[in-house]
Order: sequence, then C-alpha cells, then structure tokens
Amino acid sequence: MEKEYIMAFSSFYKAAYAQDMLSEAGIKAQLKRLPQELVRSCGTGVYLRTSDIGEAESVLEMRQISVRGVYEIKREGKGTKSYIKVI
Repeated sequence: MEKEYIMAFSSFYKAAYAQDMLSEAGIKAQLKRLPQELVRSCGTGVYLRTSDIGEAESVLEMRQISVRGVYEIKREGKGTKSYIKVI
C-alpha cells in the first residue's frame, strides 16, 4: 500500500536536484512548499507516494544527497494532517 511522504532538505537546490534524481529512477516526486510545522530553513520539500520509502532513500544516498528529514503524512478527519518523522 502506498503512503505519502515529505522529504525536507537544507536548500531549494538540493530539493530540486533530489526531485530530478527520483524522477530519473522512476519514482514520482513533486516539489512543494513544506508545511509550517516542518519549516526550519528551506521551505521547499519533495512530496512522494510510495510503498517503499527505502528505495527513494537509496537513490538519494547513491547520489550523495543528504536529507534533513523524512515525514509520513497521516490524513485525519476534516482535512487535518499530521506529520510523523520516520528518518
């Protein structure tokens, strides 16, 4: 079953490069603004749906792209979302 994730990076450029590398590997990923709860420095993250977040991590690790954090998006009632740090 696919889950939704957000990957946070230290800069917009790292997020954009990560999105490109994930797309090249066949993993659908989108650049979007991070929710306020997660923003510390860079306000852009990579959103993706996957059943294996480890695959996405491996792609980025092979390209030496460091991730600040990976969060699973949990949808709750009435459009409310929560973010659970998985890495």
